[in-house]
Amino acid sequence: MIEALYEGVFSTTLNSGLQVLVEEVPTSRSVSVGIWVKVGSRDDPDSLFGLTHFLEHLLFKGTFTRDATRMAQEIDGVGGHLNAATGKESTFYYAEVPVDGLHLALEILTDLVQHPALNPKELERERGVILEEISSHKDDPEQHAYDLFNAGLWEGSHPLSRSVLGDRSTIKEVTREEVAGYHRRFYQPGNMVLVVCGAIDAKRVIATVEQLFDPFSMSSGVSRRSPPSMRSGRTLHKRETEQSHIYLGLPGTNASDDDRFALEVANTVLGDGMSSRLFRIIREERGLAYAITSSVTLYSDAGFWVLYAGVAPVNVAEVVKITLTELNRLLGEGISPDELSLAKAKLQGHLILNLETNANRMARLGSAAVTGREILSPDELIGRVGAVSLEDIARVLARFARPDAVNLAVIGPRTADVEKLCGLG
Repeated sequence: MIEALYEGVFSTTLNSGLQVLVEEVPTSRSVSVGIWVKVGSRDDPDSLFGLTHFLEHLLFKGTFTRDATRMAQEIDGVGGHLNAATGKESTFYYAEVPVDGLHLALEILTDLVQHPALNPKELERERGVILEEISSHKDDPEQHAYDLFNAGLWEGSHPLSRSVLGDRSTIKEVTREEVAGYHRRFYQPGNMVLVVCGAIDAKRVIATVEQLFDPFSMSSGVSRRSPPSMRSGRTLHKRETEQSHIYLGLPGTNASDDDRFALEVANTVLGDGMSSRLFRIIREERGLAYAITSSVTLYSDAGFWVLYAGVAPVNVAEVVKITLTELNRLLGEGISPDELSLAKAKLQGHLILNLETNANRMARLGSAAVTGREILSPDELIGRVGAVSLEDIARVLARFARPDAVNLAVIGPRTADVEKLCGLG
């Protein structure tokens, strides 16, 4: 049965267990197709960090019916784009094509996720590519700094602490049998979501997908995930860089919690954008940083709120002090009615602008489905943001903006001020 979620958006679950979401955008001349597999780096086996990402790479090396060259030529032949991304909780394969390339995009993506060849020679070549990717990632101070921050964010050795790319030692040891077994375990229709957005007819798309996907699904091997607990503390990761990278983490919420709307508004006031408090004070008034921002990350069962600044090593202590002062002021005094109105208008406008592309529409639907949150219409989302009150802000700040819960990570040169800040001096 096909269910209309709201105007133009339809959902169904096939007999195989595959969830299909379709958004009809009649005025568009293109189509975006995405397949989400509900497996991410947090699901990697303890002895094989990076296996999810390795598998994502290998799927582009060919199936039993088309090699990588043919796949690329077919997509290029319609002027399309084919790519993928591995996240902490899901792996995402997608294509963007003109309307007349829809069937081809569906055919390639469904073939790619269901029937990868996993050629041993390609595996060895891709092993080298991924090892170089890990090296490149570590050479990028900001990316490496974010990995180090994540590694110290959660209690114990929680899988969310791991880098999506994996570890060099484990990537060197991955075998074809391990990759194939992982694919069989997780890449079942019942563990996937397929989303199509564009100038299409929902019934026809669903009928086509039903023909292209295997009609049955083995029981998915997804194990029950353990929710993480965030830890507090201060850590210095010594690295001889021109700039120090500051990450200040706070507890957050999960993707289904209604408080996420108020938390996003509070985050916008504090550090997201040129009108935010931290941007104005740290960059515009004091000239202490070029990059200063904050964001909210939402997982299916957890989340965090993080503030980031890239500053000269001599300014680390001052920027952290300003940030903590503003955080405490936010907690003690709340925000003004004008700040509330501005932040809500910004978030609502951002949502509207995101709806201008099929790719963003597709990503919004797919990410909601794989994290288990309710799929709301744009008008409903705008309404939820608009309904956030000063009282809601006060409640979420009391819940999340706790000074005792701060997790501070500084990545950069070891100076006396930084040592003192991190409790090392």
